[in-house]
Amino acid sequence: MTSGQNGLSKCIQRPIKILIVSREIPLENTIGSATYILNFLSYLRQVGFQIKYIIPNPSPSLHVKAPWCVISPNFFKLANISVKNNLRIGRLLLRFNSISDWVIESLRLIYDRLPEALKNMYRSAREQRQLTPLYLVTSNVWDAPIMSEESDFINSQFIRFKPDVVIANYAFLANVLEFPVLDKNVVKAILTHDVRHQRGDRFQQLGLTSFETCWNRERETLELSKAQLLLAIQEEDANLFKEMAPQCKVICMPISVECHSHAIEQVPGRCLFVGSRVDHNYYGLQWFLENVWPKILELNPQSSLDVCGTVCQLIQGSFPNVRLLGRVDDIKPLYSAAEVCLVPLLAGSGLKIKLVEAMSYGRACVSTSVGVQGLGDTVGTTTLVADTAEGFAMAVHTLLSNPDKRQWMEEQAYRYVREKLSPEAAYQPFVDYIHQHVQQVSNQSQKFQFNVVRS
Repeated sequence: MTSGQNGLSKCIQRPIKILIVSREIPLENTIGSATYILNFLSYLRQVGFQIKYIIPNPSPSLHVKAPWCVISPNFFKLANISVKNNLRIGRLLLRFNSISDWVIESLRLIYDRLPEALKNMYRSAREQRQLTPLYLVTSNVWDAPIMSEESDFINSQFIRFKPDVVIANYAFLANVLEFPVLDKNVVKAILTHDVRHQRGDRFQQLGLTSFETCWNRERETLELSKAQLLLAIQEEDANLFKEMAPQCKVICMPISVECHSHAIEQVPGRCLFVGSRVDHNYYGLQWFLENVWPKILELNPQSSLDVCGTVCQLIQGSFPNVRLLGRVDDIKPLYSAAEVCLVPLLAGSGLKIKLVEAMSYGRACVSTSVGVQGLGDTVGTTTLVADTAEGFAMAVHTLLSNPDKRQWMEEQAYRYVREKLSPEAAYQPFVDYIHQHVQQVSNQSQKFQFNVVRS
C-alpha cells in the first residue's frame, strides 16, 4: 500500500476487486491506449487490487483475425483474463471457429518477417492497384456497444467475480454498466481515453475519414451518464466531462511515466516519430512526410528520420533519409539516438502518449497544437508548437541547429515527468476514491448487521 491511502482503507480485510470490460487485450509497444491501461493496471496491482479483465467478443485482437493470441507475460501477471468462446491454456488463447482465419494469419506472420525492402515493394504494388489502406480494413465491432449475444458471458463473469468496481474501457461500452445483475454498491466507471465527439468533429472539419464511428455530443453525454465515475486522461477532457455529466464524479488520471537514461549518444540531425496503425497517426505522418520533411532537408541536408511502429504499414512511397522500421522490440536505442521527437498530428483528442513518452526519455519535441492537447504547460519548455508546414520545419531546424536550447528543453522534459507524471500523482486519486467508497459500504453493512442483532 502507498502512503496516499487513508487510515480507513486499512480496515478493509480483503483485496478490492476491479473488473474491466474491453474489446481488446492491451499489447505492449503497440498503441497509446494500450500503454495507458497497462500502466494503470500495474499501479492497481501494486496497491493490492485484484483485477479481472474480460473481453465479450471472440477475437481479443480486433485488427487481426488471428484465431490465437499469446498474452504478454506482463499483462498475464496483472490480470485474470477471460475472452468469450476462447480456451485459455496458460498465456495462450485459442478459438476454433474458422479455418480461414488460421490460414490468413499464417500468411500475415510470414509477411511480418519479410525484410523491409520487400514490404516496401508490397506497399508500392498496393498503391498502384489502389487497394484500400489497412487502417480502413477494421472490424465494425471495435467501437460497438455491448450486444445481446454478449450479455450471457458478461453476466456470468459479474456473478462469478463479484466486483467492487466495473470499468468500461471507452464510453462506447457504457451500456455494460446498466446490467441489472450488478450489485447496487458497485462503482460504475468509464475509462474515457478521449472526448469522442470532439475527435469526430475534427476529422469531419478536415475532410478525413476515420475508422471509428462519429459521435455527437448528445450521444456521448447519454453514454457518460450511465457511470458514476469518469476517468479523464487530461484536464481539458475532465472539465468538459464535468459540464456534460455534472452528476458524475470526474477524476483526471493522466498516464504515468518514469525518466529513462541513455546508453548511446545522439545522432546529429536524427528525428523520430513513433506511432501505431491508427488513422490520426497515418494522416499526421503522411502530411509531415509530404509537406514538412522536404523543407527540413533544405534547411538541414544531413537530417534523418526514423519512423517506428505499425503506422509504417500504411505509408506509401519512399522519402529521402527516412527509415520505416515498423514495430521494434526495444525502442530505447531509437530515443537515445534522436535529437528531436515529432508529434505532427492533425486530428485526435485525449492525451498524446507519444509526447509523454518522448519527455520520459528527455527529448525535445515539435508538435502541432493537436499534439499538445492537455499538455499546454509544456509549450515553450519541452515542446515547440507549429501548425503550418513552414512553421513546423523551422521549429525542427531551430532545435537541430541550437544544441544549447535543445539541451535546456531536454532538462525541462525530465523535470516535468518527475514533478507531474509519477505513478502516485497519476493514479492515487482513483485509488483513494475507491478505498473510501468500499470502506463506506463496509461501514454501512456493519451498522445494518448491528441494528439487526439489537432488534
